Amino acid sequence: MGHGMAFPASFITILFFAFLFSSTLNVFGQNRAPGKPSAAPRRNNTSVTQARVSLTPRFSPGQTFRYETVYETTTTTSRSGIATDPQGPSKLVITWHATIRLDVLPGEAAVPGGIRLRITYEKSAADLRSDTFDPNASTTQDQYQKLEGKILEFALDGSGNVTGVSGLEGIVEGDKALQSARAWIAQLAAGPGAPVGGVIIGQKWSSDQAATSLPVAGMVWRAESQYLRNESCHPANPDGSSVSANNAPDNLDAFDDCAVILTELNLVRPRPVRDPTPEELRKNGVRTSGTWNGSAQSLSHISLRSGLIVSLTQTGSENMDVTLTTERLDSLHYAGTILSRSQVALVADKAQTPPKE
Repeated sequence: MGHGMAFPASFITILFFAFLFSSTLNVFGQNRAPGKPSAAPRRNNTSVTQARVSLTPRFSPGQTFRYETVYETTTTTSRSGIATDPQGPSKLVITWHATIRLDVLPGEAAVPGGIRLRITYEKSAADLRSDTFDPNASTTQDQYQKLEGKILEFALDGSGNVTGVSGLEGIVEGDKALQSARAWIAQLAAGPGAPVGGVIIGQKWSSDQAATSLPVAGMVWRAESQYLRNESCHPANPDGSSVSANNAPDNLDAFDDCAVILTELNLVRPRPVRDPTPEELRKNGVRTSGTWNGSAQSLSHISLRSGLIVSLTQTGSENMDVTLTTERLDSLHYAGTILSRSQVALVADKAQTPPKE
């Protein structure tokens, strides 16, 4: 689920934040105390009434989690008009590797039941490949490298609402991008995740989130999810041997079961719009015409015991054919395709360093 040309390349770090926590930010949504696990259903669901499962994490201050992530985008584009660049790359592949640490911190004293979550980019590096010479390649790689050591922190109150975000200045460049990112995070936290009260195997649910970063107005990302089944969080090794407890992350039992959740994402326009130009562009005397389509599919494994996302894979694509026209009738035609794939996995926490306050 990319944002195309609307944000700088480093904004994909916020995308990681999206797909990793979009289903779990309503951590207090079921009035469950942090650290109190819900009962997990048995492997054989033979009873007539299945036990409902909470898919929200049971966070407690002092916890630390680490995730390894790989995010790859393949962008094929063509431009014409006022910004034609015949020497620019028509195909660009960016592969981002990162180790991301999540610390759970105590909330503010004035906010009962609140917590703070801190994301630290412990490692960050990207490889770029293009079919033509790209003069901006080194600059783009530097953007990802500079993420190493950056910290993003946000607070949640007792109802799961975002009460403060800090650190975006080191990740997103430009006032407009900062405003959009803050609004996006606030909307994400307030938006619906899994149904309140838990879910059972076979249950489906859906939610919409406005795609406000696109140069085409009225679009939303529609997510349709289904609880497929329960299976081991750590399947057998390729050689058929079982997974040893020594190979499991410290915060996950080697024999834990996981809920398997399938999510289909589609970029849709719920209702017709008279003018596809976003308000911000209209204020600057620019008009938009054309189309922007997208879809993605993700499969996530969520621990029944702890509610943690153990692993997630996602593939997606976007197709755009958009023309931006100024009041002077200067125009920019932008067409192309963005293919993406991502993998996220909870890994062993080798260094238990208490987070600084």
